[in-house]
Formats: sequence, structure tokens, C-alpha cells
Amino acid sequence: MTRPNSTLCLVAALAGSALAQPTRWAELDSDRDGLPDSRDGCPWITYEPGFDWADCAAMDLNPDNDASAACKARERIANYLVHDDAFMTHIAFSIVVNGELHFADSFTYLGGGQFVRDPDGINRLYRIGSTTKPIVALTAMILQEEGVLSLDDWVNDDDGSQILQGGERRLRHLLAHQGAFKVDNGAAHLFCYPGDLAAFWADPNDLISPHYDSAVYGNLGGGYNYSAFNYSLAGAYLANRTGELFEQVVQSRVFDAAGMCTASFDGARAVSTYRGREPGVSQAASMHIGPYINLIAPEDEKCDDNFYSSEDVYGDNYTWQYYHLDETDGEARDPAGGVIASVIDMAHFAEALLACYNRVDGLVSQQHIRELWEPTHDFGCAGNCPYERYYAMGMFVDTQAGLPIHQVQHGGSRAGFASAFVLRPEDNSAVCILTNADASTVEIAALARQILDDFEN
Repeated sequence: MTRPNSTLCLVAALAGSALAQPTRWAELDSDRDGLPDSRDGCPWITYEPGFDWADCAAMDLNPDNDASAACKARERIANYLVHDDAFMTHIAFSIVVNGELHFADSFTYLGGGQFVRDPDGINRLYRIGSTTKPIVALTAMILQEEGVLSLDDWVNDDDGSQILQGGERRLRHLLAHQGAFKVDNGAAHLFCYPGDLAAFWADPNDLISPHYDSAVYGNLGGGYNYSAFNYSLAGAYLANRTGELFEQVVQSRVFDAAGMCTASFDGARAVSTYRGREPGVSQAASMHIGPYINLIAPEDEKCDDNFYSSEDVYGDNYTWQYYHLDETDGEARDPAGGVIASVIDMAHFAEALLACYNRVDGLVSQQHIRELWEPTHDFGCAGNCPYERYYAMGMFVDTQAGLPIHQVQHGGSRAGFASAFVLRPEDNSAVCILTNADASTVEIAALARQILDDFEN
């Protein structure tokens, strides 16, 4: 892959960026997330850095030349931005130490091996992909503690309602990817179904919303199989039991409660904001799922032409592809990978999870966060795991049941975006990395772990 040799990309990447004039709602929208303060349950972004950039020497992309773990972290992140094969224009990261957001930073790639520090980028919005799953799993546990539902409820694969007895898969099975659905490769309707979650799961066509015994996507009687359908149905169930829209369920229980003030599921709103209107740039076919949808939608009444972020059509030749946060903004996939957030938002989410584990005043009890992180599947990869040896509910975990939990994590990829989210509960620390590229989630997870190692050493 050829990297750009000029600042051509920067001009495109900064079009409509934070350098542009303030939005028309700036006076009433304190966190600039597209939601007026009067309707915003979390209107103020909170971040007071515990680290001063001036404490570091001049950057040389070599962490071995720095003594401070925070200085090493920025060198590791910038080095990845400049040298990774996946072309990206932005990368941001946040670090939680002793249970509190310690430091966040961001970099912009200019082209030709050049980059700049981008202080405003810590509040830039990214799609976090499957890192959405731990958010949904926590929401389910919160609703259990509220008495709204139980993780042992049987979930109806016809419409996301409850089956009182004799069901086939429980909510906890969906959250653990156990015996419900197979992988969802080729499931285009997850991206383009025109209705909401309730309508999606009420559709009788197994090639749109499958049943547990579907010939193509069903996994009834099977074991672990990672599939967006599991979390899509779980999200429908949460919405059904609360009587609220799925995005409202998560907004009130997690986003607002954890101080994730700019996080949402609303791609159209995100793109209209100061935080989310800047485009990403790719040399790869990052957005081809969208143009593919555009081509099949006129022939498929169950598929909506809802791809707004790129004008490139599948099969066209192009050198650069520009895209936005509103890519394939379909509700059916939201519970599995639809969250849009900043690294500050994700740091506050990490703070909330670590508080649950280490204190008694978290969003859920210590008992229930440990239950969420108890292994449900062993990959048998000890010593050579891309993430961790076990899957729990919404997290990969490295610790057997009943022991103090060393490390949990999840990563995510969504067309043009990648994320890593790694926590060390016993150490009360965490790292999140977000980038606007089809970067390897395995690589950025390893990078996050390396940063945590620096802080422990």
C-alpha cells in the first residue's frame, strides 16, 4: 500500500474539522454533542489531566528514550500512527490509573511520515465497533439489578420478547455467544434494515432476522460462536422489557450515569456536530458495504439505501476514499457494534467498570461485575491468544472463575474504524485506543497492553 507523500490528505481530513467555525448551537450545547443542554442528561465533559505534556522530551517515536510511562505511551501511539500499514489520519488514546482518568492524547497524520499532536482530538468521535458489547452487557446487568429482567430469562427469537417457560436460549446465552447464532458474514440486513430492532426481529425471513434453528445462521445446540445477531437480539430484548427505545435504555443507564457525555448510537447526529463531522480517509475498500447496499436496495424492500458517508460506488476506481461516522447507520446492528464515542467517553466507561470491581458504589455490584466477567468459553489458546483465553459476557478475560481478575478486554472494528479497550481490574487501570482506519484490533490491543505494562513497571 502506498502512503501519501504530501499534505494532500490533511487538507481533506481537516475539511469541516474542529478548526471550522462554532456550530449554531454552541451556546446551548456545552459538550457539542448535538444534544442541547436542556435535553442532555450529561451536558459537561469532565477531564482534568494528571500529566503535563511538558514533562516529556521532544518526540522521536522511540519509547525507550523516555522514563515516564505516559511519555512512553504517546511515543508508542504516534509510532503506530506513522508506521502501521493501515493508513489512518487520526488516532487517540486514554489511560486510567488508580481508577481515574489520568491522561488522554491524540495525533493527526499529515502525510509523508509527518504528524502533529492534536489536543482537541481527545473528544473526537469514533465508531468503536464491537467494543459496544461490554456496554450492552453492563446495561443488561443494571436492568437485572433494577428488577426489570433477569439474565436467566428465555428470549423469544421471533420478536425479542420473553418466553416464560420452555424457551431455548436465555439472555445470558446471547451475551456469551453461546448456542444461539452463527457468525454473520454476509448478513447485509443487519446494516440496512429500514425498521427498528423490534421490527427487525419480528421479520419472519430467516435470511433477515434468523431463528436459533435457522439453516444459515442458527446455532441451536452449538457452543460458542461470535455473532452480531446474538447482541442484536439481546438489545431487542432490553428494549422490549423496558418499553423504551434501545438507544434510550443505554443512554440513561450507562452513557449518562458513567459520564460518557458525547457517546451515542446516532450517526446522523454525530456527523452534524463539532466532535464528529471530520471525515476519515482510506486507501482500502473501507466503505464497500455501503455502496453494495446502495446497489441492492432498489431491488430489496427489506434493505434501505442508508449509506451516507461515501459517494464511492462498489466497483468504482478511486485513490482515496473519504467517509464519515454515519456509515450504514442501521439500528439492527447497533447493540453489536453501533456506539460512537471519544476516548474520554471510553475512559469514563473504564472508570465505571473498575469502580464496580473495586468498590461497592458502582453502577452494578462487585458480585455482578464478577459474574459478567466469569469465563463462559475456553478458547484453548493459553500462551498464544490474540486477545484472552476465555470469553465471558461482553468481554474476553484471562482469569479462571473464582480468582482475582487480572485482565479483561474487547476490541472492535467497523468499516473505517478500529478500537481496543483493555482493563486490569486488580491494578485498577485501563487503556483505550481509537483510530479511524481498518487497523488490526489484535495489534492495537497488544499496544494497549504494552502501555499498561509500562505503567506497572
